[in-house]
Amino acid sequence: MNITKYRKFWFIFSLILTSLSIISVIIFRFNLGLDFTGGARWNVQFQEDIQRTQVESFFNNLQELKQAPQIQTTENGDFLITIEDLEDEKIQNISEKMKTEIGNFEDISYRKVNSSIGESFKRKSMYAVISAIVGIILFVAFSFRKIPRSINPWRFGMSAIIALLHDILIILGVFVILGYFLDIELDLSFLTALLATLGFSVNDTIVILDRVRENIRTQKASETFEDSIEKSIQQTLKRSINTSLSTLLPLLSLLFFGAQAIFYFVLALSIGILIGTYSSIFLVAPLLVSWKNWADKRN
Repeated sequence: MNITKYRKFWFIFSLILTSLSIISVIIFRFNLGLDFTGGARWNVQFQEDIQRTQVESFFNNLQELKQAPQIQTTENGDFLITIEDLEDEKIQNISEKMKTEIGNFEDISYRKVNSSIGESFKRKSMYAVISAIVGIILFVAFSFRKIPRSINPWRFGMSAIIALLHDILIILGVFVILGYFLDIELDLSFLTALLATLGFSVNDTIVILDRVRENIRTQKASETFEDSIEKSIQQTLKRSINTSLSTLLPLLSLLFFGAQAIFYFVLALSIGILIGTYSSIFLVAPLLVSWKNWADKRN
């Protein structure tokens, strides 16, 4: 299959996916986890058979809380209770009241994140993503600086970044939808999966662009720039697919047989690898062709 020839189809398909992701983010918004919002989270197990409505009624009547708590039930019948950031003394008072009004319980786990620390995590996460993107642009442009001026090495860097932004938006869109319907949170493990996806995707992209550079140097007089791009894609296609499959197989094993605690982290990685492989093959190199054709028409 001539991938470059049908590039408009791939562009439209990617545009639909990214548009749906952006719309999802606007409508459903991010369901940020405790790492970014701050607060306290209990995982409690009551000694008696307690209904969720009893727990919700108790917290809704608490004067100490300014924001509505988030109460979830686990597979074991425990309760996962998330409340706003409060002083330790107030949290202790709430715990004592809960034992008196609802019943005795055992703390399976307890975690607290200060709201200022959550804001710091949020800010540093943004810096991490932006720094990674800027670094990739500079690295790709520098690595391919000897590309002929008619093609422009900066186009290589920008094409790679467009593909990376495409990957990020689609992963965000999927997890925003999961957050809305399944209450899945975006936390530091999700950010780790996002940055790992950037690294994997740009690795595939560099391999293809490197092959493009070599084929441009040895391009025959009868060949066009589009011919060189298509040749580069076909030469690296099998390697890219094999690399992705060899990475996905252990991830799928973890996805189906691993611990529940890492399920969504592994899911984010798996989606990222699939989308990253797609964008490296079907977006980056075809974008170079369209960009050069557009530049040639302007000149």
